[in-house]
Amino acid sequence: MYIDTPTINIAALFLLLLTVPWIVGMLYTRFLPEERQGCLLSWAAGYIILWGLFEMIALPLIFQRKSLSLLCIIYGGTICLLAVAALVLSWRDLARMVRGSAASMKGMSPVGLGNLLLILGQAYIYAKYMHIDEDDAFYVGAASTAVATDTIFSVNPYTGAEYGNLPSRYVLSPFFSFVAFLSRVSRVHPAITAHVVLAVILVLVSYSIYALVAKKLFPENRKYAEYFLFFLILVLMFSGYTVYTQGMFALVRIWQGKAVFCGILAPMVCLMAFQLFSGQAVWADWCLTFLLMCACCMVSSMGIMLGAIMLGTFGLVYTARERKLKPLVYTALCCLPNLVCAGIYLLVR
Repeated sequence: MYIDTPTINIAALFLLLLTVPWIVGMLYTRFLPEERQGCLLSWAAGYIILWGLFEMIALPLIFQRKSLSLLCIIYGGTICLLAVAALVLSWRDLARMVRGSAASMKGMSPVGLGNLLLILGQAYIYAKYMHIDEDDAFYVGAASTAVATDTIFSVNPYTGAEYGNLPSRYVLSPFFSFVAFLSRVSRVHPAITAHVVLAVILVLVSYSIYALVAKKLFPENRKYAEYFLFFLILVLMFSGYTVYTQGMFALVRIWQGKAVFCGILAPMVCLMAFQLFSGQAVWADWCLTFLLMCACCMVSSMGIMLGAIMLGTFGLVYTARERKLKPLVYTALCCLPNLVCAGIYLLVR
C-alpha cells in the first residue's frame, strides 16, 4: 500500500540513488591511485557493485521461489553494510572528492557548461514527460506484480497466474526485480519508480560514464574531452531515425534492462577495458570488472553474451599484441558469471 502523498518518497528515492552508490563506490576507488579517484567514477562504480551483487543475491532466491520481502531484507542489509564499511574506511576521501569536483566545476569551459545544461535538460524531459513503450507491459508489469504479490518472478504479469516453469528468456536477468526492490523500500509505485526516478538517474549515470570515457581518451587535453562529449550528446539527440539506435535506448527508454546495457554497461565495459589493458590495472579493477559482468547478466539476456564477447574481444586483442597470457586468464575469470548464466539458460529453456 502506498501513501497518499508520495512526493516525499520520490525525493527520498532520488536522494538514495544519488548518494548510496557514490558511497558504496568508494570501496572500489579507495584502492586506486589518487589521480584516478573522483566522484563520477565512484558513483558509476557504485551502481556496478549494486547491480552485480543483486544478480548474485536474487538468482538463488528466484529459483527457490522466495518472497520479495526476503530479497529486500537480504539485499537491503547487504547495501547498508557496504555503505557503513565504505564510510568507515573512506570517510577521509569524501572531502577530497567534493573539493576536486568543485574545482573541476569552477574550471569548466563554455563547452563543458553547455554539455552540463544539455544533459540536465534531457534528464528534465524524462521527469516532465513520459514515453509509453509496449515492452512495459512486461517489464513494469512484472515489477508491479512482484510488489503486489510479494513474490520474485513467480507470477505472470500478463495473466496473473503463477508460472509453472520459469521463462528462460527473463529469469536470469531480473532487472525488473531491482525496480520492485526500489519500489518496496521507498513505497513509490513501480511505474513511477521506473518512468520518473530511474529514468532521470540512469541518464545521468550514462553520461557520467561517457564523460569518464572522454577523460580516458584525452587524459592530457580537457578541451578535447569536452568536445568529444558535446558531439556524443548531439549524436544521441539526433539518433531517433530508428528504434534500435543508442540514442533511442538512452534517451527514450533507459529504465528498461536492455537499454541499461546499451546506454550504461556497454560503455562501462569499454572504459574498464581501456584501464585493464593499459598495463596500469590494479586488482580492484579486475574485481569491479567481475561485478560488471554480473551486472550485464542482471539487466538483460543479451547482456549475458554481449558483455562477455566485448570483454573477451578486448582481452584477445591485448594478448595477441602484447603476448601476455595472464590478462587473458583474468578476463576469462571475469566472464565466468556469463558462462554460468549461459549454462543455466540451456538447462531451463
